[in-house]
Amino acid sequence: MTGESDSSNIRVLDRALAVLQVLADVRDDAGVTEIATSVGLSKATVYRILATLETHRVVFRTENGRYQMGSAPLLWADAYRRQVDLVVLAHPLLKNLLQDVGETIHLSRYQGGETFYLDKFESSHPVGMRSRIGASLSMYCTAAGRAILARLPQNELDHYLRSTPLVPRTERTLVEPGALLAMLNVVRRRGWAEEHEENEEGIRCVGAAIVSAQGYPVGALSISAPAYRFADDQIRPVGEKALEAARAISALMGYGGALP
Repeated sequence: MTGESDSSNIRVLDRALAVLQVLADVRDDAGVTEIATSVGLSKATVYRILATLETHRVVFRTENGRYQMGSAPLLWADAYRRQVDLVVLAHPLLKNLLQDVGETIHLSRYQGGETFYLDKFESSHPVGMRSRIGASLSMYCTAAGRAILARLPQNELDHYLRSTPLVPRTERTLVEPGALLAMLNVVRRRGWAEEHEENEEGIRCVGAAIVSAQGYPVGALSISAPAYRFADDQIRPVGEKALEAARAISALMGYGGALP
């Protein structure tokens, strides 16, 4: 029985995708009869598919009763573009940054309220940072995460702080919400974030957010090194270099505004 249900669901999905392909191929809009003829289905079946797709904003019904692609596919396309293009666009800039600073660089992706490592450029030093692509990172106690939090709309930041336990990762981890908010205000003003052995013992890091064409944080880059190689007087110059690279990547993503 389950197998029959699965086959039926797959068949419905196949039909819905065929309908969407017709709408993707037409220059303007298409009527139910036209779509039904193109996909070889009855008008009643096509109408039911379109009605379901319309409720999810996948298609849009015009005033004359015809159909166009809706807004949801634009969001999907933008999500795909951000994921793929972010790595491709950032790669040469981060490679140059690695040659400049000589320390480990991470490219992180922000999605669905979470941040994870998308790419990594290893330092040539024998002692570096343990990390792996795809691993998630805590936003409140990492430089990349704080840079992203500082760029989030206020309602999203409030939701994050309400829903995320601020648990100490080390004895240095900042877990008092008011102090964290004060730090994020500093990050907004200067454009880059830092953390000193708050996420991992012995590791110090700076980071800057990368934003989309709309100014929304889609990720961040960070520069990490053992704390003994990252002295206090090096933090600001390296942070400024991180910000400069983040600005350049954001511009390639289509952002035309000015980052701090």
